[in-house]
Amino acid sequence: MGSVCLLLQQVAVPYRLELWSHAAPASLVHLHVGLLLAIAMLDRDRWVMPGCYALIMLGWLARALHLGYTPAELGVGSLVSVVGCAWTYWCARVGLKRPAAPGREPLSQGDLLRFALFGLLVFPLGQALLGLLYGLPFGTASQVSGLIETLFAKYFGVLVVTLPAVVAWTERRRPALAGRNGQWGLLFLLVLGGVLSVGLSRVVRIDLSGTPTGGAVLTDYRIAVLAVLTWCMLHMRLAFAMPLLAATLLLMVGNLGGAAMLTRTPVGFLNLVHLALEMGIVLMAMMYYLLASRDREDMARRLDEQARRDSLTGLPNLRALRRQAGQRPEACGLACLLLDQADTLTVGYGLGAQTRVMTEVAARLEAHDVQSCYLGSGQFALLAECGGRIDWGALLRDIEQPGFLVEGQNVRLLPYLGVARFGGDTGLDLDAALMLASSLAFEARASNEVEPLFANAERATLQQAQARLHGASAALAHLRRPDGLVLFFQPVLPLGELRLGGRIVGEVLCRLRDEQGELLRPDRFLPAVEAARRGPELDLAVVAELFAQLRRSPELVAACGRISVNLTGQSLASESFRVRLLELLEQAPLRLSRLCFEITETVAIFTAEQASLLLDELRVRGCRIAIDDFGVGMQSFARLKELPVDIIKIDGSFVRNLTRDPRDYAMVQASVAVARACGAEVVAEYVEDEDTAACLRKLGVHWGQGYLYARPMPLREGLCWTCAQADGAIREDAEPQPQMNLL
Repeated sequence: MGSVCLLLQQVAVPYRLELWSHAAPASLVHLHVGLLLAIAMLDRDRWVMPGCYALIMLGWLARALHLGYTPAELGVGSLVSVVGCAWTYWCARVGLKRPAAPGREPLSQGDLLRFALFGLLVFPLGQALLGLLYGLPFGTASQVSGLIETLFAKYFGVLVVTLPAVVAWTERRRPALAGRNGQWGLLFLLVLGGVLSVGLSRVVRIDLSGTPTGGAVLTDYRIAVLAVLTWCMLHMRLAFAMPLLAATLLLMVGNLGGAAMLTRTPVGFLNLVHLALEMGIVLMAMMYYLLASRDREDMARRLDEQARRDSLTGLPNLRALRRQAGQRPEACGLACLLLDQADTLTVGYGLGAQTRVMTEVAARLEAHDVQSCYLGSGQFALLAECGGRIDWGALLRDIEQPGFLVEGQNVRLLPYLGVARFGGDTGLDLDAALMLASSLAFEARASNEVEPLFANAERATLQQAQARLHGASAALAHLRRPDGLVLFFQPVLPLGELRLGGRIVGEVLCRLRDEQGELLRPDRFLPAVEAARRGPELDLAVVAELFAQLRRSPELVAACGRISVNLTGQSLASESFRVRLLELLEQAPLRLSRLCFEITETVAIFTAEQASLLLDELRVRGCRIAIDDFGVGMQSFARLKELPVDIIKIDGSFVRNLTRDPRDYAMVQASVAVARACGAEVVAEYVEDEDTAACLRKLGVHWGQGYLYARPMPLREGLCWTCAQADGAIREDAEPQPQMNLL
């Protein structure tokens, strides 16, 4: 670097500037000064920059001895070099705040203001004052003239070299910021426009003066040149674009040398000041635009990386799997791993324990040369290398044995595995193969199969499709029977200052009654209904049955404060459901402001535009909107910004162990803070003891729902029981009768 500084010291832009009737030849640029400042900003070794200064001083001493300098001049020159080294180091470390270690951080947008102040003003001014100290023996006029000439030289040296060198070095491994496809045509148009501008300007000059002029002056077309350079900074690697920028700036400075000698008056000096300020402003603007584009690209990359990670565990998600699978041109194996006891692990030990176990499962999967992604609820998708052979049985045994250590106890999870193939000549894409592998995993769990189930033409596709169809058909048959749909009601009671005031608040739950009269819970029929895409039919039946029962009990309608009904993601995405639901609401037996529709947060909303349209229409009619199971999915906070939300229901997995698991406590606390910022009320599920209720009350949760207050009970009895809590307090004699606690 010292040798490069010596070479740059020989690069000169000669000019003569007349001030106060004094003129002397000088160089308009000292490139080595800009490089020295860049070295001080970049290198962590504190001896590199002094070593470069030492080499420069030796070169100066050799030239001074050759020219016959006196010992006094040699001593002053050496002292100026030492002080200049210290001044450079101070400006880089203190003024520009470039740390000594690690010392090679990229420039930020905030660094540009400090660079404009210290790099382009304070640092050159200090160097010029040192030059003034060296010129003391030569008289007053020469001192002032030398001060100005040195100031210009140092300023342009920093302008041309420092920022391009720092950016080129710190960003040398970064690819081009903008894509190159289709952009070279724009560069061609820019260059063509510049050439035409030069030609037309020559024609105009000839017509006005009558005589041809000399060659084109680069500074006359600096805006066009800088526009081309801006394109290069965005579409070329910065390691190449920055030297190009420095070379162009040096050519412009060379033209400025001629501009400074256009007159023998101070006008030339003022013109030089004007052009120097303009170049500095343009350079700062270009660098700000460059750094802003870089930061925007980095932010987009970080957001994309976060979107490909599960928000709770930090493991790759389905989006990451899609990207990896898109790079596989051949047929590859795809498996779905189902951990049967994952939900029980959450209930027994808290969400933090489940997160740690899922992370350890992912670590074990990496040892088997598969790329895994976490699908949630104890499910993993496993992508095998194309053409590779995976021992899926050994993978299953490695997950099951030796178990996982949770709070000092060894916990075993029961793994089930389904394996399919996609791509190539299989006829399946990634989504179809994943659905098939997931069906096989659930089939293995249903049949207690400890070995992997592989997809084949004779069984899996047909059997799984038939099983889903049969389950959905049976559920819909129960739904259409006269007494097949049974509505239950679970009260929601205030935790804090709120009071019921004689109003009924709670959630409507559905059950199906089979031919034998047994009541089926949603977990026994809802997956099959959703798999058959019949969720909207079930939701409409629940709303219609609710309205029918309320019409038979007008005395309870007047007491209704907020009645919540669940909607699936399929219903939100269905246009026919939207039309039919709005028709039902036109005939509702109660005010629509007392209806609340709950969106299950863990269900993906496939058509966001249609979902937002329906929810907006419900809000216009006065209905309330709630997010259910808040915190379990991956897009809870983002969905709050996209959907109109009045109520947030915190998932019971966070509430159940609230008083024992600090992580669950933190999740509930964060959910309350987000709800408060959005102006939404907060409901906590799974409130099962007074300690949990007291903790929720302390955190600012408004409502509680759980066995501490009441179990789900048939709709009319639940409405009557809740109406009895007129003062908003739970009395010891207010427990519902045993016949109400059917489930």
